[in-house]
Amino acid sequence: MKYFLTKFKGALITSVIFIILLGFIFFRDAEKSINVMSEDSYSFAVDEEVLSVEIYYPKSWVLLEKDGQDWFIVDEEQKLNADEKVIDALIKEIRATDIVGSVPIEEVDLDQFGLDSAKAEIVINSDKKEHRFIIGDEIPVGSGTYVYIPDEKLVLVVEKDYLNKYASMSSIDFRYKGLFDFDTKAITRVSIWSGNFSTDIFKEDGEWFVEGEDQIFVDNKKVDEILWIFSRAKVLDFEDELPQGLTKYGLDEPTAEIRFYEDDQIYGVVFGKRKDEDSYYIQSDSSDAVYSIHKSLFKRLPKNIDQISSE
Repeated sequence: MKYFLTKFKGALITSVIFIILLGFIFFRDAEKSINVMSEDSYSFAVDEEVLSVEIYYPKSWVLLEKDGQDWFIVDEEQKLNADEKVIDALIKEIRATDIVGSVPIEEVDLDQFGLDSAKAEIVINSDKKEHRFIIGDEIPVGSGTYVYIPDEKLVLVVEKDYLNKYASMSSIDFRYKGLFDFDTKAITRVSIWSGNFSTDIFKEDGEWFVEGEDQIFVDNKKVDEILWIFSRAKVLDFEDELPQGLTKYGLDEPTAEIRFYEDDQIYGVVFGKRKDEDSYYIQSDSSDAVYSIHKSLFKRLPKNIDQISSE
């Protein structure tokens, strides 16, 4: 019995070694040999002015266009304000692409590099030319990602997790979410209405005063804090770009309003009803669109004179 066990053990070990060798050969053949590239062999729009960015996902796409110094999302013939910082970060990351090497190919079989069902295809249109590339799979061994350049019939290997953050973003993720864009020091008047409370305060010689109330002293720090919070407020979601009515949002009978005056500019927001436990529907003076905002902004809106007056 011991003889047969010893013989079986030897055969088992031999089989395991054989399987390991087969696996090694398979992965060796599966992994494409990578050629090291010189730094100037290919570049991603390094010295060019980017005019537009197109991102094609498996089930959607995003078009970003630059007009002067401003970026916009083109969505169903609408031009919506885009977040310049997000787009600049994307372009910066593309320009800084770390190319590890290239894969020698005769004819590109998109499927073998995970390019047939790619994460995203990106088109950068600059003042000089169009740059198109497709993000594929990670390489089988090591750390890197396949990127196909159709115009060059070239498959590059770049850093692992290449543009992962942007490969799953929707058009909403590129939207500018700032509610206002004012300089707090330039605001000279604020109008507040909330329920049974309403007041106007104005700034004169660096001090805040209540309109028509000489006996009420305003706490400058409290007002500055309100200005700071509202100037940095960001919307949570874009609920309805072209609302047919305001009743469902409670904006036909608002719960509160606040407006900030800067020379001939007015920045105002109207609060509707609660969307849920954490947010309210709002509408700004500058747009017909309906947004949602975190409830903390509504809480910072003064509901009585004590919340802006000195002790």
